[in-house]
Amino acid sequence: MKKHLLLTFCAFILILQAFSQSAERRLGIEINGGINEYQGDLGSALFFARKPNYQGLGGSISYYLNPNIDVCLFGSGGDVGFFTIVPNVIPSLTYQYFRANVATVNGGIRIKLIKDKPFTPYIMMGAGGVYLHSNVSQSPDSYTGAAGNLAGGIGFQYSFSETFGVRLQTMANYTMNDIWDGAPFSYLTHTRYKDNDMFLYHSLGFFYNMPYGNSAPGGTLKDKDKDGVPDKLDKCPKTMPWQMPVNEEGCPKDSDLDSIPDYQDSCPYQFGPRKFNGCPDKDADGIMDKLDRCPDKAGPIEFNGCPDTDGDGIIDIEDQCPAVKGLKEFNGCPDTDGDGIEDKKDKCVNIAGPMEGEGCPDSDGDGVFDNKDVCPKVVGTLANKGCPEIQQEVIQRIALAAKGINFETGKDIIKTESYDDLDALVKILNEYPEANVAIEGHTDNVGVSAANLELSQKRANAVLAYLINKGIAASRLTATGYGDTQPIADNKTKAGKAKNRRVDFKLTY
Repeated sequence: MKKHLLLTFCAFILILQAFSQSAERRLGIEINGGINEYQGDLGSALFFARKPNYQGLGGSISYYLNPNIDVCLFGSGGDVGFFTIVPNVIPSLTYQYFRANVATVNGGIRIKLIKDKPFTPYIMMGAGGVYLHSNVSQSPDSYTGAAGNLAGGIGFQYSFSETFGVRLQTMANYTMNDIWDGAPFSYLTHTRYKDNDMFLYHSLGFFYNMPYGNSAPGGTLKDKDKDGVPDKLDKCPKTMPWQMPVNEEGCPKDSDLDSIPDYQDSCPYQFGPRKFNGCPDKDADGIMDKLDRCPDKAGPIEFNGCPDTDGDGIIDIEDQCPAVKGLKEFNGCPDTDGDGIEDKKDKCVNIAGPMEGEGCPDSDGDGVFDNKDVCPKVVGTLANKGCPEIQQEVIQRIALAAKGINFETGKDIIKTESYDDLDALVKILNEYPEANVAIEGHTDNVGVSAANLELSQKRANAVLAYLINKGIAASRLTATGYGDTQPIADNKTKAGKAKNRRVDFKLTY
């Protein structure tokens, strides 16, 4: 049952969609009724904040200009009043009240916020005049007068068809008069409401839209070309609906406003130039978007509208290196040295080399390619990363020089007589510029192990500083103290302890 009700409701809504207001019924008449609420010097009853609220009747005559705007003549009449208690030493002034007969007539516009739909919120504004006749508690005489009036309001309308509908609205009437409530503003008596008196009119109304203009028999409007726009409003009265769709003025419809009617426009909903039959060319490269492989970036016709930023003949969307000239076999990426290996895979970009060397040559011919050869200009061995073997004689020279390095007792100060041996080490290191040097400091077991470890590190650091001062690159050197943890002789003898107090040097690649 619920499913059938839902389907019925949806069908009803779809039918109502077809009944939205059209230009064929331009003249509308409304009658309404509602409640008036006062605000002025005596207080406020706005939005049902305080009684009494009085009834009123009203109406409007409107003329349909376009789907969003109606020109209106509107107004209302009825009673407005208020009652309040104001403490006063004079009892007769304690109860203050009034009741007035009011009538307004205004001219203005209605602005519909949703176009041609059954349910439409709107705003109204206008100006005109108000007639006032009131009886007040403070005066035995009634007040009668007229004044200017400013009106503004909001509302909602629902169209049952092109002809009938209802409106619910609130209209504010600001009168150019401050005395009709019997309480003109005075700095001695009033401090809250200093402006002119006003009132709201809340109303529920019914409207009827009637045919207007040149009508055919039966009350319908004449439409010779049968395009749905009456002849009186048709600026193109000879268009035929089976030939082309039309707009509200009866002229060929141009949905994208590019000055090309939809029936001639190959892209009727996209703005485009006439040379492309109304289809767009967003990047202005002379190729319409639907034929342009890169519609957002300008490019030449030979590349179907795609750019080639680096000019290598490979369009950017297919070029893996679009900012650098490259080769087609490498998807637009370069091979700078021409060795058949693209630069991003070539370990030696500027020097040609074979694939097995990852693009690097073997400059010294020792079987170790330059990208892995620490000594690329000197013949060496694979075990030594392309560098020559360190001969046993050199190792002995290093060991001999190391034996001559002595320090002040318990300190990290190198004795001056050790300088010759250190200089000999510098000479050896300069003979092997690619070799790295590990400086190791050691002590005997006399004393506390932690202190020995600290002292050995300081002594290794002292030697490292001496070598750097003699021109050996710091990047080649490391210094590590091992304390008494790596003896090479028995610490139980004086001779053994002397051997254990040492600095060792190891060359590696």
